[in-house]
Amino acid sequence: MNTKMKSQEKPNKNNLVDTALEKIDHCVTAVESCEGELTKDGYSKLRAQLGHLMDTLYRVGGKLSEST
Repeated sequence: MNTKMKSQEKPNKNNLVDTALEKIDHCVTAVESCEGELTKDGYSKLRAQLGHLMDTLYRVGGKLSEST
């Protein structure tokens, strides 16, 4: 199968979750790299983004909770 055809295929749902988990792992590593260097302002900014992530997860997972 050539690359052009692959890019036109509908993404596998498991691949989407795997991709999201991989990116979250990168985020955890990035946050961990701030240890000992975090300022009050930086901490507030990180907390805001993490809150946004959790809100998004709740919203995206909402349909799952309705179906179970």
